[in-house]
Amino acid sequence: MVDPIELNDALERVSAFLDGGDLAGAVDYLRTLHPADSAEILAELEPEEQASIVDRLQVGELAEVFEQLDEDEMAEVAQHLDVEMLADVLDEMEPDMAADLLGELEPEQAAEVLEQMEEPEDVASLMTFAPDTAGGIMTSPPPSLRRFWTVAEATSFLRKHYEEEEDFFYLYVLDRHARLIGLVNLKSIILAGPEQTVEEIMTRNVISVRASADQEEVAQLLQRYDLVSLPVVDEEERLIGIVTIDDVIDVIEEEATEDIYRLAQMSPDSEIYSPIPEAVRNRLPWLVVNLGTAFMASAVVSLFEGTIAQAAVLAAFMPIVAGQGGNAGTQTMTIMVRSLALKEIEPRDTLWALWHEARVGIINGLTVGVLVALIAWFWQGNPYLGLVIGLAMLGNLIVAAIAGVIVPMVLKSLRIDPALASSIFVTTCTDITGFMLFLGLATYFLYYLL
Repeated sequence: MVDPIELNDALERVSAFLDGGDLAGAVDYLRTLHPADSAEILAELEPEEQASIVDRLQVGELAEVFEQLDEDEMAEVAQHLDVEMLADVLDEMEPDMAADLLGELEPEQAAEVLEQMEEPEDVASLMTFAPDTAGGIMTSPPPSLRRFWTVAEATSFLRKHYEEEEDFFYLYVLDRHARLIGLVNLKSIILAGPEQTVEEIMTRNVISVRASADQEEVAQLLQRYDLVSLPVVDEEERLIGIVTIDDVIDVIEEEATEDIYRLAQMSPDSEIYSPIPEAVRNRLPWLVVNLGTAFMASAVVSLFEGTIAQAAVLAAFMPIVAGQGGNAGTQTMTIMVRSLALKEIEPRDTLWALWHEARVGIINGLTVGVLVALIAWFWQGNPYLGLVIGLAMLGNLIVAAIAGVIVPMVLKSLRIDPALASSIFVTTCTDITGFMLFLGLATYFLYYLL
């Protein structure tokens, strides 16, 4: 049994072996760990240390470690192997992982490695699909059953062709044209009589997906139907691969990270230790866009310079109105973007979402508006100032709720990712509306504010 370890302690132990010149000790220690732990430690080492350790690991060991690395980490470690050794390692890996690694290499290098592999066909076929599709994350189809076989024949087939327990997800049934026509689980095989046919015990309603389907859709199907694998078919319903739950876990993490970064207008490839020029290139353009929208809000404020000059106390409350509106808009927008991503709502549901969020905005606006009005009254001793900021807060929170619904829906209808651009436009709406309401009302009640 392999127990979970504290990775920092394990990394320090490997580093101590290497610092002491005991390379054999470091390699032997890594062999005692789970491949996932070994992979994470290997990825943290310096390139020369990686090279020295990789040189001492066997092909099968390297294959297990490579399958636990991220794509970019696989590519980095692969640079320490010559073409023949890398080809041997890829032959031992699952075809989908091997295809991912080759996709990270230069085309000339990938072609050279493929040429050296003993069984490149499965890997090469997977590389024809876009990496973020079902075809790009699937692995080769498992050996499949025929409907006219008896259970005894199917059992004999399984013993011959299924060597590892992780291969047993579902057993797929194909017709003579390799079209997917059914599914059998192991429980049905075990409980059925030996003379029963596969057709008698198979399920005909099989959930499948096209190879061109987006990987996020694949993840949603597996989650919705509680599946551990999902068959991938071509336009003729022929089985061409399967996507397993472990592949989809990586997709869920990747998509979640991508959506979080996009809400902040950052590249999905951004990392805390990204090179400075790359980090600036990813972030600066959206800061410039935000600067443009900020000037729009400033232009609204400039319309009321006279009012602010006569009642300077208004300047102290302007950030409160704009800030609360931005926060409320972000709350609604985040819920909308998530719901659109999970396909919980569609653009046709806009009116229902508007009605729901508008009521939330009214209740929140009344509550926060009354609260801030009372604070402003007691703080400055002027009930009219409380009235102005209270009404402005109510109006801005209602606008925030409406903008938080409409902006993502419009972007979705225009085929623009709502996660990428919604926050800029929602914040612009709340800033402009908040300043307009607050300063407009202040101008109307200016006599009472002096």
